Amino acid sequence: MKPFIMVSTRPELEAAQHEYESFLAQSGLARQDLQHVQLEEIDFLDAFTARDVSGVFIGGSPYNPSTPATAKTRSQLRVEDQVRELLAVALKEGVALLATGFGLQVLAAYLGTQAEEEFGEELGAADIFLTAQGREDPLLHGMPQVFSVFVGHHEGVGQIPHNATLLASSPDCPVQMIRVGKAVYGTQFNPELDAARFEQRVSIYADAGYGDPDLSEDILSKARSEAPHEAGRIIRNFVTHFRRD
Repeated sequence: MKPFIMVSTRPELEAAQHEYESFLAQSGLARQDLQHVQLEEIDFLDAFTARDVSGVFIGGSPYNPSTPATAKTRSQLRVEDQVRELLAVALKEGVALLATGFGLQVLAAYLGTQAEEEFGEELGAADIFLTAQGREDPLLHGMPQVFSVFVGHHEGVGQIPHNATLLASSPDCPVQMIRVGKAVYGTQFNPELDAARFEQRVSIYADAGYGDPDLSEDILSKARSEAPHEAGRIIRNFVTHFRRD
């Protein structure tokens, strides 16, 4: 099988490694079949060959694409440029791609729709609702009409981007999952996070302004009591649907 690639956009190496381990666990792939790339460290696109991979995952980040360009760090500008270039390759060459969190926001901006603070969500669980198109999509095969996910982002997308199909939504953040063409997807929520891995994420970003730090233990207690993790099926469906020999 041609490998899948997990692209981390986070500047925090510990968080990036935990994120990779989360995708690895949910995907069911062997470690050699899910290669990890950290955009903060290497120029991935110089070595990327679309014909040699089954698909690409793009992870989340504390970066906000709507931050004015003059206020963005050089690292953020470089990461955003590489993600946009990777999206361009995927859309042009038909590479299967699943972008999460920050990755969805960059995808939406690439399609002309900016993220807004109005649609940010504090750390915690949210109920996601499938659209009619979502119920027919192969990545959401076997998913219930309503399922719980873990979220935490300063901004979100409120309008369906041009040429995108809305697959899932929620009251506080209307664009939770989209598809562009047949093989490029984005989720605002974190399908890789079960309760234990959400707890890891909260501990790393406890002071990042996603919510009141004093409520972290309440958030975690509620997370531990949530229904079984459903969203990981999206990652497994992505692998099953797009794996290439």
